[in-house]
Amino acid sequence: MSRIHLWAIFLNVAFMYPASGISPHPAHLAWARSVGAKVVETPMGVGRFDRRKIEGSDVLLLESLYCAPFARSYKREHPECRVVCIIADTSFWGKKLGVLRRIYYWRYLGSVDGFIAVSERIRKDIGKYVDEPALVVRPFLVNKFRRKRSGFNRRILFVGNEVKEKGFDRLVGAMRHLPDFELFLVGDCYKKIRSKMANVHVEGRVPILRPYFEKCSIYAHPADFDPCPSSVWEAMYAGLLPVISEGVGQSELFHGNLKRLVLRKNDPESIANKIREVHEMSGKTKLIKRCMDLASRYTKEKSIKDFKRAFSRLLEMM
Repeated sequence: MSRIHLWAIFLNVAFMYPASGISPHPAHLAWARSVGAKVVETPMGVGRFDRRKIEGSDVLLLESLYCAPFARSYKREHPECRVVCIIADTSFWGKKLGVLRRIYYWRYLGSVDGFIAVSERIRKDIGKYVDEPALVVRPFLVNKFRRKRSGFNRRILFVGNEVKEKGFDRLVGAMRHLPDFELFLVGDCYKKIRSKMANVHVEGRVPILRPYFEKCSIYAHPADFDPCPSSVWEAMYAGLLPVISEGVGQSELFHGNLKRLVLRKNDPESIANKIREVHEMSGKTKLIKRCMDLASRYTKEKSIKDFKRAFSRLLEMM
């Protein structure tokens, strides 16, 4: 039996996730279950928490630093307990590190012994603030669809929530330069969009994404910072050509011709120019195949295997 599996057998692990309404992420939950973790919900940073729910834990796996206050409280009484935190958000992005967040980290970061980052950028950012080990594990695509081949059209898809760094506002602005294209916006981003342009369709929350993967040919994600969004993997797997910014975690994996799909500038006009360039470029069929192949590698099985290896190694490094 491998050492990776031995950790799950001999250690009591508790997976703590914040009561955010969108947690836990399916990939993080699968990771936690792969090491036999008990799943426990906590308040969002502050609030009453019954520590008996994690009593007897040797390792606390946190989905977010929102869970750190409760991990610190438990670790004070159980100093031998080790704490690993998944970072899949803007926690260490410089533009989000305001005074209150810095004070919060000053109080609670000391209780974390190691990190799982979902991109190299996050791993490097963590190293700027703490001297603890951090390893990279990519999440897997959750929804797997194959788009029926129907030619390459002028319909663009975006899927995401309402946080500004996702870049949907600039994508909407780009549509002023693309009157002959259509944009479909799916997810909670609808809360922040007030566009009345005829070529911008604000769909909001939808029960299934398949119809949008079927009708669109381009997936645009011009984020300032988005660690490794599953929607990018899913769009690539479905056969859409992605147009993503350097702030999107998958851009780290775009090599060779795939670099042609990465935005160097993130303003509306540059986004529009790149979308039109992608639509008009030759060799799209080969690029689509490369994107589908790349997304296909990030399976649930691979992601869990990578997580168990990284989790085991982190515990050895502590």
